[in-house]
Amino acid sequence: MPGKIFPMVINERGLTPIESVDQEEARNFDSFFLQHLQSIKAENAWYMNQHFIGRGGNGTTFFVTCTSGQNCGVQFALKVFHKISDDKRRARFLDEVRHYKALSHPSIIKVYDEGSFRVSDGDSDREYPFAIVDFVPTNLESKLGRGVPKIARLEAVRHIFNVTSGVAYLHAQDKPIVHRDIKPANILVSGHDARLGDLGLAHVLMGSDDESREDVAAYIAMPRFYRTPELVQIARGENVKLTVASDIYQLGLVLYRAVTGFNPQVPPKKNVYEDIKLDVRPIQGIGSFRLNHLVNWMLKEAPEERPSATDVLQRLGIVHKEICEADYNVTGMMR
Repeated sequence: MPGKIFPMVINERGLTPIESVDQEEARNFDSFFLQHLQSIKAENAWYMNQHFIGRGGNGTTFFVTCTSGQNCGVQFALKVFHKISDDKRRARFLDEVRHYKALSHPSIIKVYDEGSFRVSDGDSDREYPFAIVDFVPTNLESKLGRGVPKIARLEAVRHIFNVTSGVAYLHAQDKPIVHRDIKPANILVSGHDARLGDLGLAHVLMGSDDESREDVAAYIAMPRFYRTPELVQIARGENVKLTVASDIYQLGLVLYRAVTGFNPQVPPKKNVYEDIKLDVRPIQGIGSFRLNHLVNWMLKEAPEERPSATDVLQRLGIVHKEICEADYNVTGMMR
């Protein structure tokens, strides 16, 4: 006989039955939850929750099955964004999600559907926007070493080559899109394929100044170990305009980490508002001359001095070919 299914709440303990969480504690964190096999209605279809996947700083992810419409029977990831609470940011976020649905690139996780989920929390109701996206179970973070390279250089460069193609596509839109959160955990990999995921912090550059500095600072966020000078300045409340160059800086950090196993950004001692310090050591081995030049270019302090995504893509193409040739000469295999 199956056991009783309790509603689940997401907190620092992970996935916890509501009956084991007292009401006062529950009010101290996001109380969004989905029961096992609970269905949720998006704009275009219904989705049934299979299980909890994980929770990050900005959202919670569930593994779901589509149960209606043209994608009925297909599994997806349902990503709930629990930090977008006020009406203005939520409306803007949903507008951006609709924009992402129109995007199509093999190196970007596709958004298929979106909606809002209303939750009663004590005396008030809260509305959580969510998106339905591709489900890819493995990310680059799980494959990389710490301090030493854990994957072959060909694989490392190929993954970043893939992702850079997607970044170049985002930056080339009529309204360029800054991802803001490029890090190994947000690069999803399957075999040779690597795709940029988690558009939860992405921002469409509308080409206008209708947002106040305070509004931008409140909306913006950044990964603790993949910060950029601009994101730090904006978080401090400084009057700095965010551009696509911020993504190039993060991509440079990820490229270096993928090739060496070492993150060159020194962890902040207290908080993310500290100045960024780098420890960029020379890369050794095949393609090192071009890789060293490219990484140092991407990690320039001034945004205007960094390469474009197209520049990075072109140079990675040369490095990729060089490594492929060296790999074939050594192994006799075409990979």
